[in-house]
Amino acid sequence: MANLIRSAKSGSDWSANDLAAYHITIVPQNKQEFFGLDDLPAPASPSLAGFMTTEDREQATDRETRKLLHYLDLALDPKMGQEAAVDNFAAKLLEKLGYDDGDRIIFIRRALPLLICGVPSLAQTDICVMDDHEVLLLVQEDKRVFSLKDPEPQVVAEAIAAYTLNNNVRVTSLNLPPLASTTIPAITMVGTNPIFYKITVTAELSTSVQQGTYPATEARVLRYIPVLPRRYSLGMRPLENRVEILACLEAFKRFLGN
Repeated sequence: MANLIRSAKSGSDWSANDLAAYHITIVPQNKQEFFGLDDLPAPASPSLAGFMTTEDREQATDRETRKLLHYLDLALDPKMGQEAAVDNFAAKLLEKLGYDDGDRIIFIRRALPLLICGVPSLAQTDICVMDDHEVLLLVQEDKRVFSLKDPEPQVVAEAIAAYTLNNNVRVTSLNLPPLASTTIPAITMVGTNPIFYKITVTAELSTSVQQGTYPATEARVLRYIPVLPRRYSLGMRPLENRVEILACLEAFKRFLGN
């Protein structure tokens, strides 16, 4: 793998070959291994109660449930020119789940500087959760219905860019030493189905990407694909799937800032 070609490119153009070229391995885990919990907590937000019990928006008895189900309907069947439907739904859902509590905000389409093979480039996020000092979580939509690009390598590139950006803020604005490594939580959205990641970025990996070299140490990206009660149904349309996904999203909040 050390002989693979490494070239300057944007994070949006990363593929599985780039993961191999930088000694990055995706490691699947089961739910208990990934979350470190035997039982996942149900979402505590009262604003999600209707969303968890109402399948169609015509049946909704309150405005907030009806609006969120409308976003879900659009995300389940995006049309050409509506590529942002999944991002809009995901951002609203993260907001309902409290991912923007405290000083955190949910930011759509933030570009992160990415120095790769000595050439300045960008890693374009679909959604990120951030505060005044750090990018805390990344969300990348699977756009293969409109293009051939795999979201998994893209979100890994974004995590590497976020690591460098966060360290630059620590050094220049907070007068703190850079972190030798950090784990950035991330999500890819395949339609309305999330896949969860814990992406550990080290100084060695970051430097290797900047210089276009092969790192000696393997970088392991942990991944959990939710096992849904109705796995062959349409995403979050069935209530059983919706409840399971929301429990995963609620549990995933504990990794923000870790």
